[in-house]
Parts: sequence; structure tokens; C-alpha cells
Amino acid sequence: MNTDIVKMRDITFDRGLFINYHTGTVLDELLCSYNGLPKGVNYMIIGDPGVGKTTIILDMLANIGKLEPGARILFISAEMNEIDLAIYVQRYPKFNDIDILFIEGGFDESSHCFEKVSNILEQGWDIVAIDSFHELQGVVKEEENVTLKKAESMLLSLIKQQNKAHNDRGVNTTFLTIQQVTKTGAFVGSNRLKHMITAMMELRLDNAKNIYSNRYIVFSKHRRGDVGVKLYYNLSTTGDVFFDEQRYNQDREIQRMQQGVRSQLHDFANQFDRVFNQQNSKRNG
Repeated sequence: MNTDIVKMRDITFDRGLFINYHTGTVLDELLCSYNGLPKGVNYMIIGDPGVGKTTIILDMLANIGKLEPGARILFISAEMNEIDLAIYVQRYPKFNDIDILFIEGGFDESSHCFEKVSNILEQGWDIVAIDSFHELQGVVKEEENVTLKKAESMLLSLIKQQNKAHNDRGVNTTFLTIQQVTKTGAFVGSNRLKHMITAMMELRLDNAKNIYSNRYIVFSKHRRGDVGVKLYYNLSTTGDVFFDEQRYNQDREIQRMQQGVRSQLHDFANQFDRVFNQQNSKRNG
């Protein structure tokens, strides 16, 4: 008998697993069809250079931390050091309260990054953000003297274990992972990495050649929500990221109207086909 075969009705889950984290912004509607950031999932974040990937993620973490004071949240910075992030804190003081693990500043030449990251994650974190997966993968490759493929495999196995609550607190960790893209904006990563992703969150510019053009968030893959829905945002304010909720709601209403028209046209086409087929049958009969 194959013990790997199961029926979903035989699998039980803690009901708390399906209670989402919330940012308190309209972004919650985009993160999941039933609002908020789910537990035990992996969201990959990609985008054009300078579009604000790190800022958006830190803003999410800070907002969730404020609304969910009991949640343990960790930001792993493999891209920037303490001085780099100090600039962000000046503009967004709420980032001060986020627990941060600096890969560059926290490890000397004799340390083993993967082992230390593993030990820290073993403590049990509700949400972990990584900036970026590619940089962390490179550090693991060099320090462990393995191939990039092996380093990726090690990190993905660690993430999967944490997703399934294999840690001291028994919590299903959610990962928000920034990933680099090619010059054409394409996702960098293996098929296994793509398969592990619950959702692909893209931060884009209306005009990729103009850093001052409007910026928006859109999901190109989403197992928990909608794809193709744009949420525009602005980083010019101080203290909080501004999300254009009014424009978002207007766009959603337009999409609903378009969907309604498409549905009506589809019904009309089906009715026409039925009438046409009936007439043909009468002629042939």
C-alpha cells in the first residue's frame, strides 16, 4: 500500500493557519483573495531597478508588526549593511522596530552563513523577508564551497522546512523573498524555485526607462489571489508608503464591468449557436 497517497478530508490543520496577517492598507486585498498575508507561503518579489522593492517589503513588515504585536518578524539583509539601511530609517522611522539580520556585517570569514541562518530560523519566525535570495545564495555558495545549484537547493529545503513549522515554536513561516531579474526584467531562478513560489509579486514602472514614472504592484502568478490587478503606490511621502486606494477601486470596478460584458457576450454567442444549430437541424431533417 502506498502510504504517500492521502485524501484531503483525512488531513487536519490548525484553524489558526488560515488567519492571515494584515498590513492595514489596501495592499491586503491584493495579497490574498480573503485579505492579508497568508501563513506558510512563499511570495517572490521582483521588479525594475529603483522601483522600491526593499521599501515596500520593509513597509509591509512594519505595518504587520504594528497590527500583530505578537508576530515574530525578521528581515535578512544580504544586499545592504547597517549604514545603507540607516537611510531608509531616516525616511521611515517605523523601520526601527524590525528585527534585522545583516549577512555582511554579522559574519566574519570563519563563519558559516548557512549554519547560522538555519539556527536563527530554527527559533521560529512568523514572517521572514530575504533581500535578496540571489545574494544569499551567492554567500552560501562561497562559504560552503558548493555550486550555485546546490546552494539554492540548501536554501529551498530550509524554507520548505520552515513553511511546514519545523522550528522551535511550531509556526508556519511565511517568506517574502526579493529576487534579482535580468536586464529585460525576467525572473532569475531555476524551475524548482519557481515551483516553490506561492505568488510572484512584481513592482513595475509605467515606463521602465523613466524612474520617475508611476509605480505599481501586480501579481503575475498567484495561488491565493488575483493576477493582473494593479495597485499604484508612491514613495515620495515620509513615514508611510502611499497606496492609491481610489485608483485601485476604480480599476477593480472597471474590470468587473468588463468581465460582465464578456460574460454577456459569451451568453449571447451560446444562444446564437443554439438557434443556428436548431435551424440547421430543421433544414436537414
